[in-house]
Amino acid sequence: MKIIQSFWSGNQKEFTNSYGWYSYKHNWISWILSCHQLVKYHDEVELYTDSFGYEILIEKLKLPYTKVHVVLDELNHHNKNLWAIAKVRTFQLQTAPFIHVDGDVFVWESLTDKFINSNLVTQNLEIATDYYRKRWDVIYPQLTFLPDEMGDYHDGRSNFACNMGIIGGTNLDFFKDYTRKSIEFVEKNKFNSDGIDALNFNIFFEQVLFKEFANVTNQNIDYLFSEVSLDNDYKGFGDFDKVPLKTYLHLLGVYKRSPTVCKAMEVYVMKYYPEQYSMLAKVINEENKDFQEIDFLDTKKVAELVTKFELELKSLNFKPKHFLLKRDLYNENLPNKLDTFLSKNQDFWIAKLTGFEKKDINIDNESFESLEISEINHIPRMYDLDEIDEIIVSELSKPIRYFNFIEKIATYFDDEEDEESKSEFLSLINNRLRNYLIIKIISIYSI
Repeated sequence: MKIIQSFWSGNQKEFTNSYGWYSYKHNWISWILSCHQLVKYHDEVELYTDSFGYEILIEKLKLPYTKVHVVLDELNHHNKNLWAIAKVRTFQLQTAPFIHVDGDVFVWESLTDKFINSNLVTQNLEIATDYYRKRWDVIYPQLTFLPDEMGDYHDGRSNFACNMGIIGGTNLDFFKDYTRKSIEFVEKNKFNSDGIDALNFNIFFEQVLFKEFANVTNQNIDYLFSEVSLDNDYKGFGDFDKVPLKTYLHLLGVYKRSPTVCKAMEVYVMKYYPEQYSMLAKVINEENKDFQEIDFLDTKKVAELVTKFELELKSLNFKPKHFLLKRDLYNENLPNKLDTFLSKNQDFWIAKLTGFEKKDINIDNESFESLEISEINHIPRMYDLDEIDEIIVSELSKPIRYFNFIEKIATYFDDEEDEESKSEFLSLINNRLRNYLIIKIISIYSI
């Protein structure tokens, strides 16, 4: 069983097209991370793309796919917003068992080991709420053709879809029939006209039709996640602070537009794939002479910067040169390190960083305090302070050992007599510390 991915530009040949991401840079970073993580855990990872995708992903970014098929220019007569048509066409081209992985999916384990014998597999089953239904109610009156298999969904007798962050299986006959019906669904309707919502139609000819056709043909579907999600409610799929213990992320919907999530993805690539990050940065710098990305990273340089920052941290003598870069690289895996310290009941040092300042914010005549945290080539991150934050940050004015810190913080709260209350207090404080590591206002290190 092989892994496949697909990229279709929609005949849009602008390198600076964001394709729905927070920025165009993060679109390309996503492809770097997705491909490299797949290659790390699988022997065969193939790309199906158009000529523009080949130019950027292969010629410029040199992504290490084991095989590349430049076949998707044939779709350029379709509306550019019908991005799922490229996925469906790629499924149709398969002659051996496969799993297709979206370019906004990142894995830290093998998918083929889990699903090598699966009839069909997708990410998860989802309930189609009003979020989908309202979009269908707008699209349906403009359709001139509806596959029979969509009848139950249209009439409300069926209300499910399959999320296709991953999709595949061994049943190639099913995919042959499903893809024929899906493409027919698109081509028998007039999606090059301005009056039809082509972008939202992707949901229905890809995800909903897949589930309905599987129902009609009595197919067994395996799911990466057994939990059934609402179609607009995916929690935890952008938690970079939990990898590699969390082995699957999918930056669907709001995640790919979140500056915080995109920054976390960027820092991860800077640290673990620095040569590839620099390769992209050089392409960006060639395109935009007025704005320079960091293009000098490699594995040795990253290790050097991390070591320098640790020395600066322990002496509280932060050098301004590349401070934000060093901070980001050093802090990248600290939430996991904190979890390890806590699970082993191990003491450690906590130190407050520089690179942020307090801001007074006035909304509707009410004053609030926030932290404005500087980021590299990125808008500052804002963090609203509450009373507990104020107490904790004040006690971190100087480096302090964790056990001493907990004793000091406990004096601000009522004496907790029962074990459950003590546990809740400890959990509250530890969660705040974890969050401070994520927003990069503190660092930790071993004693």
